[in-house]
Amino acid sequence: MKLKHKDIRNIMLLSLGILLAVRLIFFLKDGTSDLVESILIWIIFVESICFLGVIIYPVKDNLKEIFAKYQDKIYIAIMIFLLEIGLLIENNLSLNYVYLFSLLLMILLLSLLSLILPKVVSKTFDIVLIVFYGFYVFAQDYYHRIFSDFFSFKETGTINEGIEFAKGMYEFSFLHVYIVVITLTTLVLYIILRRTSHLDFNMKSLKKVYLLPIFIFFLVNVNAQYPVKSARLHLSDHYLYYSTYSKDRFVSKFGTLNLLVKDGLSSLTPSFTTKRDIEYIEDYFDNNVKVHTDNEYSNMFEGKNLIFIVGESFDSIVVSEELTPNIYKLKSEGLDFQNHFIPVFPRTTCDTEVIFNTSIIPSIQDGPTCYIYNENTYSHSLAELFNDEQYATNAFHNNYKEFYTRHLVYEGFGYDNFYGMHELDLSAEDIRYDSVFLEKSLDYSIPENELFYSFMLTLSGHSPYEMSNIAVNEHYDLVHEYYGDSAPESIKMFIASQIETDIMIGKIFEDLEDKGMLEDTVIILTNDHYPYALDHDDYEDYKNIDEEFMKNQGVMYIWADGIEHEEITKLTSSFDFLPTIINMFGLEGDYSNYVGNDMFSNDYNPIVYFKDFSVYDGTNHYYLSGSSEPYNENIISIASEYYELCRKLLKVDYFKDK
Repeated sequence: MKLKHKDIRNIMLLSLGILLAVRLIFFLKDGTSDLVESILIWIIFVESICFLGVIIYPVKDNLKEIFAKYQDKIYIAIMIFLLEIGLLIENNLSLNYVYLFSLLLMILLLSLLSLILPKVVSKTFDIVLIVFYGFYVFAQDYYHRIFSDFFSFKETGTINEGIEFAKGMYEFSFLHVYIVVITLTTLVLYIILRRTSHLDFNMKSLKKVYLLPIFIFFLVNVNAQYPVKSARLHLSDHYLYYSTYSKDRFVSKFGTLNLLVKDGLSSLTPSFTTKRDIEYIEDYFDNNVKVHTDNEYSNMFEGKNLIFIVGESFDSIVVSEELTPNIYKLKSEGLDFQNHFIPVFPRTTCDTEVIFNTSIIPSIQDGPTCYIYNENTYSHSLAELFNDEQYATNAFHNNYKEFYTRHLVYEGFGYDNFYGMHELDLSAEDIRYDSVFLEKSLDYSIPENELFYSFMLTLSGHSPYEMSNIAVNEHYDLVHEYYGDSAPESIKMFIASQIETDIMIGKIFEDLEDKGMLEDTVIILTNDHYPYALDHDDYEDYKNIDEEFMKNQGVMYIWADGIEHEEITKLTSSFDFLPTIINMFGLEGDYSNYVGNDMFSNDYNPIVYFKDFSVYDGTNHYYLSGSSEPYNENIISIASEYYELCRKLLKVDYFKDK
């Protein structure tokens, strides 16, 4: 008996369903064979390809007719596929089993949408899609080269800041030529064709095509990654698609076209808070009380002033006794945290400011914290804790304070004042010199006759690292004389940009000594993020970095007159900064309110949190999602709860008036 095409299709459909059921039933438990599961996954993938062929088989004799009829849509589909593959190859992104089917499904759905639109509207839709998608892939590649991630439309509020940041940073890439050529060729072919394919929007026409997207959607789910070795939702491709917590992983799984559509729709959908969010937070705090035990560093700075300096893109490669003697003094005489991490989050500097001031995880999925949540207030912030002790709390930055809406964000942090370039009467040239920035701020940053906490965010170390940067131009000869040919040009220019920060710190020492306040003031230096605008290859080679997450290893120096120098190798991070200050300055803070812990506490194991839902415990780098090893159930559980908790804390503005 000869099987009909429909019967073969249904048999293969049933077979794939059975294989999926076997995978779900027998391979989600600990102790199952990874080898057997891997073979099973490959069998499902190969059979899915065959099933796709079976679906298409009936139209094999009409391919020429189909091509002629839907030529315009086929041009667009080919363009999308070529750009997708080019982007993946150029950025070394790995393909997986679900990618092909998810990309095919999205192309099909967009094509069907265009087909049922009125012809005039459809033509406009197609042309806009061609041009916009080409530009989108170009922009995503440019962004990925800098941040090793892809951008979201939710970040459009920071577009001015991004343009200002990106000046002088463009690097030529063959992919960009490839994108322009493919896009323009597709556009020309589409216009020359002068014909727009169309499908009448009625039940008869829809019946001809409705099964195809359903079948492909089934193939997407058959090949998707399900929770491996643990029935946890966040380990699945479904959670990745729903949350888009890592756009880099999302593109590897589903493609940039899916990211474009998913992110676009998500950006247009308002986010709501519910009573359940509050209940979740309250329940978490009730069941996760942190108990802090005093240690040898407790209250050691009680009653002292604090100058906290966050060096723009600062890095340990800058520090030398000859070129940066003042920073070297902080490092060699104070507490030197040698295993300290400053994880980069989506909006880099402003997210790090959120971490230092609140010790909560910034927004990852909902858009930039400094825009989406810039009216939030934090009763438990570092500034508010110092306010409670009658300190003068002031924040300072060389740039204008509206940048990243800091004029709103710092009000929410609770600072008495925020001083930007206009408040300090800094010119466009002055802002590039941290030494000038310090001189103009001295009356406010180091006030006499009162306790003070001053938060200072520098700017000289900002890119570009080339002679157009006047801070680089000012100090390059000095750096070149010291390093000669032992360091790449990009590294020397980067170091030259940071010399101003050392001069600034030297002037702080001088002013404190002149005012007789040196013995009563603590100086802390750290960085906001690694220098991601620096040539990646030069930076990785110079620091001998072989894992991407290790770029986030930063600096933390705590200096006070008479303190005993110590090199601290314990794992610490920017999340731990605030609880540590509570301990050292004897502030009245509830440690349960913070993601981080006192760096000197032995009550809790240190964990570093990253924007891609991964964590580091000092030995292993764990991903909350996917099947990668190693896997630690306890750490994954703690981290998962904190990621969810912090998202809700921001959404409901939980610490407002607490």
